[in-house]
Amino acid sequence: MEWLNPAGAWAFLGLIPVVLLYMLRRKAKRVRVPSLVLWRLTQQRADPAHPFERLRNQLLLWLQVALVALMALALMRPVSAGGERGESVLIFDLSASMQTRNEAGVSRLEEAQQAAYSLLGGMRDGDAVTVLAAGSPYSQVLSRSTDRAAIRQAIAGLQAQSGGSDLSGALALANAMRRDIPGLRVTVFSDSAISDQQAELWAVGSPVANRSILSARVLEQEEGNIAFCRVLSRGADVMAEMECLADGRLCDARTVSLPDGVEQSVSFLLPEDVETVCVRFSQSDALTVDDERFAVRERPAGHTALLVTQDNVFVQTALSLRSSLSVTAASPSDAQASGKYDLYVYDGLVPDALPESGSLMVFAPNREVLGVAPGPAQAAAAFVRAAAGSTASALCENLTLDEIALLSFRPLLGGTAVWRIGEDALLSVTEQNGRRAAIFGFDVHESNLPLKADFPLLIQNLLDYLLPEASASATDAVCGDSVDLRLDERTLDAYVSTPSGARAEAPGGLLSDTSEAGLYTLVERFEDGQRQTAFALHAPLAESDTLTVADSTQGEHGQGEPGGQEWTVWLLLLALLTLLAEWEVSRRGV
Repeated sequence: MEWLNPAGAWAFLGLIPVVLLYMLRRKAKRVRVPSLVLWRLTQQRADPAHPFERLRNQLLLWLQVALVALMALALMRPVSAGGERGESVLIFDLSASMQTRNEAGVSRLEEAQQAAYSLLGGMRDGDAVTVLAAGSPYSQVLSRSTDRAAIRQAIAGLQAQSGGSDLSGALALANAMRRDIPGLRVTVFSDSAISDQQAELWAVGSPVANRSILSARVLEQEEGNIAFCRVLSRGADVMAEMECLADGRLCDARTVSLPDGVEQSVSFLLPEDVETVCVRFSQSDALTVDDERFAVRERPAGHTALLVTQDNVFVQTALSLRSSLSVTAASPSDAQASGKYDLYVYDGLVPDALPESGSLMVFAPNREVLGVAPGPAQAAAAFVRAAAGSTASALCENLTLDEIALLSFRPLLGGTAVWRIGEDALLSVTEQNGRRAAIFGFDVHESNLPLKADFPLLIQNLLDYLLPEASASATDAVCGDSVDLRLDERTLDAYVSTPSGARAEAPGGLLSDTSEAGLYTLVERFEDGQRQTAFALHAPLAESDTLTVADSTQGEHGQGEPGGQEWTVWLLLLALLTLLAEWEVSRRGV
């Protein structure tokens, strides 16, 4: 026999007042007598030397003692032998959808916490519990603790985040623990399905309707700036009041009709000098994290470039198409004496000592550039084609590569190929120590490339790669993701201001504290001042689907059932019968 709640033994102290009441109670009977003298002498002889003699033949006393004992045993929760004494891992989904509230205002995470408390009540005092928080990424909150107060405190401290959930990572850790701990029970509290057949899913929440803002952008048009957003309602046809704030001030509002499951486009008028925009619903619904969305006006940062060439008008014209790029032309003899530029473009001749900072674009190099070396010159016997890989696909976006021919080229060794001719690399990019370079293995004058529409498009794609905006890497990022912000070469130090106003460090431009949804600001400090760049992060779009809720699954250990047979219910039933017997005896005065 084992006890799930040994502390319930304190209830046996209730026997003390029951016994004392019978020991100290005197039961008198009224009798008329002519004198009290003889009665006093009789009383002195009748007082028992042992007070416990009063407890004999007291049926009512023994019934009350049995009632207290049964209640105390029930509080101790006895369990017969047969169950295993094991450990449990409790995994909590902390994704944005766990913030969804039901009609009573209870969130799914709060439902999960209450379910976990119920599960804890069915465990023995010696059972160890590990608590894992499946946020983005997952984390271990408590490891193999037997302290019930500490376990409840760890569960109560969990908070749903604005990102997704790394349930697979948390389950992988639990499975690793299972190899060392036989009989380990793994319970997942989530509104999403899991693929692990050995774990049990305690599904929380019920399907509820939700409306969400899927995207928002600032568009510059001839008639003025507008905020353009996409809105979707799931589960119900609704009329929604929407507001648009420009730089924190209300600038437009309207009522929109949102049919169930039909994506709608909504636009708002903006002032000319707007920098940041917030589009939101006037009233929140079941899930508030997707009721507003931010957008930043895209203003390309000004960059400088040095073009070192004899007279390459093709390259100079293609570079000048970017209005935010200030191009300075120089002869090869001036290349060594150049100042600090964001981009250096070398046409043919590469100086012996490269600049210490800035990106590089090199045409027909005569020596190695950042690990990319030209091979021997050879005649071109085929047309140009795009290389394989995601980098090449991005840099060849919108290019046709229609019959681009060369007289000769020098195959490139090293870097990542963007263009190939046969099996040789014709155009490659590379990155070393934070510096990027694009190298052409041919002279554009010995090709028909400048006559093709692909040439200016290619130069613009390469400029996006060589001079990336700090906020460009956050365009597709969501809350919970690490964002690699591209810092300026001249940056001395940088940090990020979060939506709540806290300061988050970003060593090398890597921001990992992205748990909040809203506007972030990157602050870069230079020798001659500082620059601020705003960008926005939001919850993953998949978290807005509050209609899809998984069904609970039961693992091989059962859900919340301790091993062995618990006798609490039977003891309570016996206590009830004893109470009825005590009432009957007291009523009859036996």
